[in-house]
Amino acid sequence: MFIYAGFYFAASKYGTGSLGQIAGQAEQASGQQAAPVGSSAANVKTDAGKGSLTNGFPDESTFLVVAENRNLKLLVSPETGHFIVTDNRTGHVWRSFASPEEWDEKENSNAWNVHLRSPFMFSYVEFNVRKDMLKETNFIEHGGTIASFEQINNGARFKFAIPELGFVIPVEVRLYEDYVETRVLDEGLIDGNELPVQAQAKGNDPKARLASIRPYPFLGAVTSADPEGYLLIPDGSGALIRFRKDRVPSPSLYVGKVFGDDWAYSSNSALSDRLPVTMPVFGIKSGGQAMIGIIEDGAEYANVLAAPSKAFSQYNWVTPEFQYRLKYMQPMNTKKTSGIMKYSADRIHSDMSTRYYFMDSSDPTYADMAARYRQYLMDETGALSDVKKEGPIPLHLSLLGADTEKGFLFDSYLALTTTSEAKTIVGELNSLGIDALSIVYMGWQKNGYSDYGGPFPIASKLGGDSGMKAFIDYAHSKNFPVYLSADHYSFNNTGRGGFRRSRDGLRDQGQAVIDYRTWGSQVKLTFVSPLFVEKSVLGDLEKVKSLHADGLLLGSAIGAIVNADYNDRYPVTRAESRRSQERIFQKVKETLGSVQVSSGNSYTLGYAGHMLSSYDDYSKDLFVDEAIPFAQIAMHGLLSYSFEYANQSDDYKTSFLKAIEYGAEPSFIVTYAPTKQLADTYSLKKFYSTDYRDWTSQMVMQYQQFNEALGDVRDQFITGHRKLADGVYETAYSNGKRIIVNYNNTKYSFGSATVNAQDFAVRKGGD
Repeated sequence: MFIYAGFYFAASKYGTGSLGQIAGQAEQASGQQAAPVGSSAANVKTDAGKGSLTNGFPDESTFLVVAENRNLKLLVSPETGHFIVTDNRTGHVWRSFASPEEWDEKENSNAWNVHLRSPFMFSYVEFNVRKDMLKETNFIEHGGTIASFEQINNGARFKFAIPELGFVIPVEVRLYEDYVETRVLDEGLIDGNELPVQAQAKGNDPKARLASIRPYPFLGAVTSADPEGYLLIPDGSGALIRFRKDRVPSPSLYVGKVFGDDWAYSSNSALSDRLPVTMPVFGIKSGGQAMIGIIEDGAEYANVLAAPSKAFSQYNWVTPEFQYRLKYMQPMNTKKTSGIMKYSADRIHSDMSTRYYFMDSSDPTYADMAARYRQYLMDETGALSDVKKEGPIPLHLSLLGADTEKGFLFDSYLALTTTSEAKTIVGELNSLGIDALSIVYMGWQKNGYSDYGGPFPIASKLGGDSGMKAFIDYAHSKNFPVYLSADHYSFNNTGRGGFRRSRDGLRDQGQAVIDYRTWGSQVKLTFVSPLFVEKSVLGDLEKVKSLHADGLLLGSAIGAIVNADYNDRYPVTRAESRRSQERIFQKVKETLGSVQVSSGNSYTLGYAGHMLSSYDDYSKDLFVDEAIPFAQIAMHGLLSYSFEYANQSDDYKTSFLKAIEYGAEPSFIVTYAPTKQLADTYSLKKFYSTDYRDWTSQMVMQYQQFNEALGDVRDQFITGHRKLADGVYETAYSNGKRIIVNYNNTKYSFGSATVNAQDFAVRKGGD
C-alpha cells in the first residue's frame, strides 16, 4: 500500500497512476486533509466483495465501535463500508445489509445475491455509447474499493471508489441521540465531469456519468418470517405492504418521487395520475422492532423505493434513491414538439442525507413512526400547533365566485356567487346553527376561475374590490375568517401581471416552454417561472391586505408542485424552487396573519394553519395492502386538515366516515347559482353539485356530527390507530378519547360497546 494525501490506496487494484491519484488531487484541491487512519486501517481490503466476509456477508467480529450514547451504538466495517446499529434500549440490532440469519442464496438471482451484500447500488450512463441507456449495478459487482476510511466525530467517513468508471463517492455515517444519519457528500464526489483535465487527456475518462445512488438500500431488510411485519411507504396518506410468505413472485417495485413530478423533465406530457409523495418518509417493522427513515438533504431529488419479498429477492426492503442526473427530451425541431431522450450532462450538486430513527417500544406501530415524524417536524421545521383549542370545529366552506362562459361567437363573464350572494349563503348557514365557518373564496380573479395571471381588480359583476371587502368585513363580524384562493399565480393564460410566455414561462432542460391543461378543462395554461411567481404573489400582498382577507390559500406550484426552471432569466434548481415557495409562505403569513395550503408538501407544514384536500387514500398498487392515516397522525394537533369536498364525493357516506376516522374537518364547495350553470364554463364542469340550497341540511348535519365526534380533540395528537376487524377501525387521541368507525352494513360489538352499521362511536378514557 501507499499513502497519498492522507488516504490509503491499494496499488494492487489499480496502481498508482489512475483513480488513487485522482482522488488525492480532488482532496488537495478541496483543501481538506484526512486524519491518519488508526491501526485498524491496516486491515482494509481493496475488494469490498472479498474482504472479511462470512458466507458473503461482512464478518461482524471485525466491526469497530465508532460512536455510542445511552440509546444506540454504531459499529462500522473499514473493510466493507457497512455499519451496524445496536439499540441499547431494546437490544435490537440493525444492519446495513440484508439479514444474514435468513439468507438463502437459492431464493435470489445471482445479481440480487450481490446487490443484497453491497453497501450501495447505483446507476450510470455512458455518454460515449448511448446517452439514454441507464445501467444499474452495485459497488461489489463493479469491483469497488474502499479508497479511504476515517473515524470522525460520532461516526465514520468512507471514500468508495469505482476505478473502472472513474467514480469516487464519499459517504459519512454518524450517530445521534436516537437515529443514525447517512450522507452522500457532494464535496469530493467524482464522476466523469469532475475528473481532472490531466486524467481526461490520458484517456482515463470512459465518459461514464453517475445517474443515481441507493445508499445502504437493505438497511433493516428482512424476509417475511414475521406475519405482522410490513413496509411503510409514503404514497398518498401513507400505505402498508404487509409481509406475505405466500406472495406470488412478480417484479413488483414501488417507486414514489418525493414531492411529485418535476415538470422541467416532463417533456410537456401529462402529470402522473398516481397520488404524490408529500412526505419524504418510509419505514419497516418486523419482529417487534421498527424504524422510520426521513430523507433530508436532497429530498427534492429522491425517490422512495420499496419491494416485497419474492419481487426481486427473498427480502422485504425499502430505501431512498437519490438522482444525480435526470432524463429529458432534447428537441429536434424548431417547435420543440419532438426530440430524443437523454440524460442531463451536468449532475445535481447536493449532499444527500437520510435519518434512520429506531423505535423505542416493545411493539412499535406505524402510529409510533408517525409520532416520531411529528416530533421531527416540530423540532426541525418549526411546525407548531396552529389549531385553536377553544370553540367548535369550523365547517370549511369554499365559494366559487365566477368563471368564463363559452359563447357561440364571444365568451362572457358568468358570476356564480357574487359577494352579496356570499353574504346570503353565510348568513343562512349561521342562522341554521353553524357557528364556525372558515371560508375560501375561489374564482375571484378578474375574469373568474379560468383566468390565470394578475387577479386584480376584482370584476365589478362579482362585486369589485369594495364588494369583496364588504363581504369579508361581514364574515368577520361573525368571527369567520376569509381566505382568497391564489392557485392562479402558478400559471398564466392572460399575459396579465407583465407575463410573457416566451420570456417568463417555465422551461425544461431542452428549453421548451411547459404548458398544462387542467383535468376537465379546455383552458391551456403556461407554467410560470417560480421566481416570477414569487415576485407576483409578494407584489400583490398589500392589495390582498387592503381587502381585510385573513390569508391566502396556496397550492399547485406554491406548495404542491416543485419544478426546476431552465429559463435563462429565472434559472432555479428544484431545491431553490422549494426555497422560493417557502419564502412565499413565510411572507404571506407575516403580512396577512395566516396561510392555508391545498394538498401541500411537508415543507409547508411549518407555515400552514389548515390543509385543504389532504390525501386520504393510496394509488392502488396491486402489491400494496392498505391505506393508513400516517400523514394525518403526523399532522393532527399541529394543523387542521380536510379531505375532498363532501358534495363532490362519489361515496358520500364512506367519505364522511373516513374523515371521522382520520380526524379531518368537514368541507363543502358551493355556489349561489344553480349547478347547471357550470356546464357551459371552461373549467368548472368537474364540480357536479354545488348549489348551496341542495346541501344546506347536510352541511348543518356534518357540522354537528364532526363536533360531536372530534370537537374536544382538535388540538390533540393522535396516539394510536388500529384495525379492530374487517371494516372497523379505532383512532386514539392523547386525551384518552377513542373513535371507532364501522364501515360495514352490519353492527359491530365488542365488550359492552356497539357501533351501528356505517356509523361511528365515541369512547372516553377507560370506557
